[in-house]
Amino acid sequence: MENTLIKEACVTNYFQAKKAVELGANRLELCFDLNNGGVTPSYGTAKQIKDNLNIPLFCMIRPRGGNYIFDKSEINIMLDDIFILVKYAKIDGIVIGCLNKNNEIDIETNKILINKSRELNKNIQITFHMAFDDIKDINVDYKKNINTLINLGIDRILTKGCKHNSFQGKDNIKNYIKYSKDKIIIMPGKGITNDNYKEIVDYTDCKEIHGTKIVGVLG
Repeated sequence: MENTLIKEACVTNYFQAKKAVELGANRLELCFDLNNGGVTPSYGTAKQIKDNLNIPLFCMIRPRGGNYIFDKSEINIMLDDIFILVKYAKIDGIVIGCLNKNNEIDIETNKILINKSRELNKNIQITFHMAFDDIKDINVDYKKNINTLINLGIDRILTKGCKHNSFQGKDNIKNYIKYSKDKIIIMPGKGITNDNYKEIVDYTDCKEIHGTKIVGVLG
């Protein structure tokens, strides 16, 4: 298990990215403004990482903090960010999550972002971020919502199990993974560090795991 586990380090700048690689991260998620849940990083930072570090790089695509309900102007911002990051920075994946005013999955908006990304790179990976935990009544009908994301072509879901952190949500995460087996990746995140990740891995049988300290403190 340990040899095949993917540790995705969440980083906010080039120097954190470089240290994460040195400490053994298997993949990076780059975003800015973590205090607000993460927003789209700069093209320059993404390109510097791709040009100089030999590691898969995913970028958050989110124009602001707050909720996950986006208007037309914000959708256009995300489309422009996807264009420059995928086409010119050559990132390996995007991290998205759009809900409607009822806090249900916004199928059409997510589809627009996914289609744009795959027009630019048919093999690009797509993660649905912790907007998943804000979906209305998610644990009442998690199977339906997971199926919706599978049908949209999402590759993985980043989740804390709809609780404050992944340890509190580990039972829910375990259920998501059991249901999603071989159909979509469920990646636990929030509160997971290099010192405690084995508990979540052993309990949930996850294959990928995410955190700002997943390979140690990055500074």
